[in-house]
Amino acid sequence: MKPLRRPLQLLSLSAALVCSVTAQVSVDNAVWTVDQTIRNYGLISFGNASFTNYGDTWGPLAVGGDLHLDGGSIAQKSYLFGASSDPTLYVQGNLTMNNWVHLENGYAALPGLEGSFSWDSTQRRLSGSNGVLSTSNTSDPLGAVDPRNNPGPTDWDFATIQADLAQASAELASATATGLIQLSGQTLSFNANGQTEGVVVFNLDMNDFQGYIYDANGNGQFNQNQERVSQVKIDVPDSVTYVINVLNATGTTIFDGINFNQGQNNNQILWNITPDSNTSLGDSVSLGGQSRFYGSILAPLIDLSNSANVATEGQVIAATYSHNNAELHYQSFTTFVSFTPVPEPRTWAAAGIGAALLAIALRRRQRRPAVAELN
Repeated sequence: MKPLRRPLQLLSLSAALVCSVTAQVSVDNAVWTVDQTIRNYGLISFGNASFTNYGDTWGPLAVGGDLHLDGGSIAQKSYLFGASSDPTLYVQGNLTMNNWVHLENGYAALPGLEGSFSWDSTQRRLSGSNGVLSTSNTSDPLGAVDPRNNPGPTDWDFATIQADLAQASAELASATATGLIQLSGQTLSFNANGQTEGVVVFNLDMNDFQGYIYDANGNGQFNQNQERVSQVKIDVPDSVTYVINVLNATGTTIFDGINFNQGQNNNQILWNITPDSNTSLGDSVSLGGQSRFYGSILAPLIDLSNSANVATEGQVIAATYSHNNAELHYQSFTTFVSFTPVPEPRTWAAAGIGAALLAIALRRRQRRPAVAELN
């Protein structure tokens, strides 16, 4: 039996390598799915969304439910999100407005609009009882068309997209953490742990916070003198994507009372916020950070909102979304991964067995000269 030990070890190592490669491919594919699905939208809300006292949104909006706009401008900065054939304001449900809303770029598609609205093709205004949507500032030809008659995004179904992104979110949440969350002084940072390319995964457990105190050493004690967080700053290496799984976040404000300061390559951050196992609570989460929250957000099953005057700096995906007292900024999510088909399990098994048989054959071949000398 002793001669078989090394081949069996090689078989075990081969199986471990297969599992590791498969896990990494799943993570890469999940990130790729998010990148391809979100397109150039600053917000994708599968249910209702509302904006009050917000000023403007820098990027386009896609809302699967009803949308309320309290004045302001939509899709203001086209140089950030680029040209697209998709509408920059797409609402599948109803649209309600207070005051004037200006669509600055692209065009609006409002197939579910209800109520008494009138379209003025000369002034390019859609007027309702409490507000007006003006498309006079956009140069898009469809900006001159009644938004109720405009086409929606190509190959777009909110239910299918939400299911696909929920699966991607679950894949990322189940991935093994490879990065390090560290507290130095009063600064919380995220370290790639030597990785210089690909996806680095972190697990940020909100149970490790008591207000602005973070249980950095994991001992269950919250030391106000040694574990206080006053700022978060994230520097992402040039060719790396950070996936930060936010766990046990239901009912919390992420970085409540903590300054979130801009770091390097924050457009390469994806915050993956997942539902709790506690089904008795609604999965609502608020984004803190005092004034800014950097990175794109994947929360397809979360009722998301911003806290106080916090402006998001990325692209946002949520079940529902509420935004108050701040602008919705835009940074395009950037990643360096591509889609790789995951081989069938039997293919991996065959490869692993083949590697083990090859190792056995090589071992036997190496031993043959010694047997010949004994003869």
